[in-house]
Amino acid sequence: MANLKSSKKRVIIGIRNAAINRVYKTTIKNLLKRYRQTTKLYLSDSTSNQFQELKALVNTLYSRIDKAAKKNVFHLNKSARQKSRILKNLKKLNIPSVFSK
Repeated sequence: MANLKSSKKRVIIGIRNAAINRVYKTTIKNLLKRYRQTTKLYLSDSTSNQFQELKALVNTLYSRIDKAAKKNVFHLNKSARQKSRILKNLKKLNIPSVFSK
C-alpha cells in the first residue's frame, strides 16, 4: 500500500477510473453482440422495422465508440478499427447504407 497521501489518493482515483472504463467497455461489447444478432435477424427477415432498428443500433454503437475514444478508454486506432469493421460487415452483407437519410 502507498505511504504518501498523494499516492493513496492516486490509488483511489485509479480504482474509480477503472470502474468507469469497465462500464464503457461492457456497454460497447453488449452493443456489438446486439448488432451481430440484429444483422442475422435482418438477413433472415429483412423488414423495414428491422432495418430501422439496425440503423439506430449502428448510430448508437458509433456514438459510444467515439465517446470511449474521446475519454481515452480506447485508443483512437482501436475505435477506428471497430467502426471500420462494422461498416465493412454491412457492405459485405449487402445491407443498404444505414447512414443515408
